[in-house]
Amino acid sequence: MREDAQGRPLYDQVCSAMDFAAELKSHFDFITCVPDSIYKEVLPHLPGWELAPRENHAIAMAFGARLAGKAPVVLMQNSGIGLALDALFGTFELYGQGCLVVISNRGQLPWEEIQHHHWGEVTEDILVSCKIQVYKFHEIGLAGIDDIARQVINENKVIMLTVQRGNLNE
Repeated sequence: MREDAQGRPLYDQVCSAMDFAAELKSHFDFITCVPDSIYKEVLPHLPGWELAPRENHAIAMAFGARLAGKAPVVLMQNSGIGLALDALFGTFELYGQGCLVVISNRGQLPWEEIQHHHWGEVTEDILVSCKIQVYKFHEIGLAGIDDIARQVINENKVIMLTVQRGNLNE
């Protein structure tokens, strides 16, 4: 753990937002996002990313891109998992297609907004119970994205990658 400028605890930084964006761009050619403050420094380094108003819309957009031959990645916050799961099961899982979903795992730090705390407690349990492959960015780092991309693109797997507050510069 480290501290931000206000002295609040943050998880350790794994890499810069710019390096994270570059790694995503090197493997994925369709990026959609429901914006979150954890991604505010990432998005400027992802030219052409597509704004989605809701998580299920982001999944639908990514599925259309996959059917068009693209390699999609969705960036979203953990509070949108409920919306995203139904869309994932009815598209990517049903048709055996691959997608990476990057989830900002909000609500694990005591100073984060109160509405995020419940999601911070249940996110990993929900993902595990859905039998979706989950990786933690703070454990695999940038090097792990290469293996994830191979699984998503070549093996048509749906994979979730959780990012903690502080893993990227915000």
